Amino acid sequence: MFARWTLAWSLGVGMIGLCLVAGGAEDKKPDEKKVEKKDEKKDEKDRKGAVTGVVTAKGDNWIELKADGEEKARKYVPQWKGGAPAAGGGPDKDMVAQIKTVAVNSRVKIDWLFEERFRVMKLEVLKKPEEKK
Repeated sequence: MFARWTLAWSLGVGMIGLCLVAGGAEDKKPDEKKVEKKDEKKDEKDRKGAVTGVVTAKGDNWIELKADGEEKARKYVPQWKGGAPAAGGGPDKDMVAQIKTVAVNSRVKIDWLFEERFRVMKLEVLKKPEEKK
């Protein structure tokens, strides 16, 4: 009788413990989902921005800008337009033309968007470089 009672009691306590552990795990899952959603919202905010700085280098379809307060320059490319290259897609032609007109050492303001890399959305020349005499 005592053995049966002890066995029943230990099984009952074990079942209660399992229920509490399982219930605690379920409580944590919604919190983790809330944290993930907050991180996603943060990423959406971090995908756009504006930066002011000096052009350190440029190519046919990219521009490198050293932002105010930054140690290293960052490369920005035009946004891709028009689908696949076979279908006529490519870098934004208007932005490529605008990048070609900007001189190195110019002070510019760039509105950017992050899609796989930093993309130039708008380029504004604030000050042209000083000419050597």
